[in-house]
Amino acid sequence: MDTLTSRTIQAMKAHIVESQFGKGHKLGSLNELSQQFGVSRTVIREAVSALRSDGVVEARHGVGVFVREMPQPEDPNRYDSDLVLAPLRRLKTSFMDLLELRMAFEVHAAGLAATRRSWAQESNIWNAARQFEASLDDEAALDHLDFVFHRSIAEATNNGAFIEFFNLMSLQILPQPAFSKELNPALITPEYIQNTVREHRTICEAISIGNSEQAREAMRAHLNRSHLRYRGFSDDAASPLSNVARED
Repeated sequence: MDTLTSRTIQAMKAHIVESQFGKGHKLGSLNELSQQFGVSRTVIREAVSALRSDGVVEARHGVGVFVREMPQPEDPNRYDSDLVLAPLRRLKTSFMDLLELRMAFEVHAAGLAATRRSWAQESNIWNAARQFEASLDDEAALDHLDFVFHRSIAEATNNGAFIEFFNLMSLQILPQPAFSKELNPALITPEYIQNTVREHRTICEAISIGNSEQAREAMRAHLNRSHLRYRGFSDDAASPLSNVARED
């Protein structure tokens, strides 16, 4: 998927290849890499973790990130989500229509998660909510952590189709960046973000007690508040939602 983390991963791979860095070359600390690639530490940590899993880099605690081996060319037979998403991007539909699709999907997912989640999945949902609450001053982190929160709920449905749908389509449906005060000053206020924190907790509590109807209602209220605020701007030529695609 074309996420900020995936783009950072590709940029780091390209940097290693183009610079012909050999094994053991120090790429820098997390702070240095964050500044170099213009992303938050949260995104850099995700990118480094993925590259470490692929054997491309190694991270030495308190020292930095080092090249382990040169990235390999992409497998031409590898599954390409961009190709899968291409038909969706060609749909002649509005952004608000896509938000309604998101609501239908995520409301039902919350209900399923309430009755099907494992202990570990419930823990993941709570952890994502708490990390979001602990990162209120980091806008880039909020976008990622909000995505993780909603993804963890989709995973807790234990329905492969729901999980695949979320992984393939969520970033096409979700506005990015969603929590930028600079881009959307009239929409993203401290009160708006605090309400998001409270709504995340309400969803978590409903899932934890196994009440599917309460979980659906909590998710519906959460998404409906956001969607109504977007709808208030969506028809305005001076809309602060500069990142939202519009109909031709």
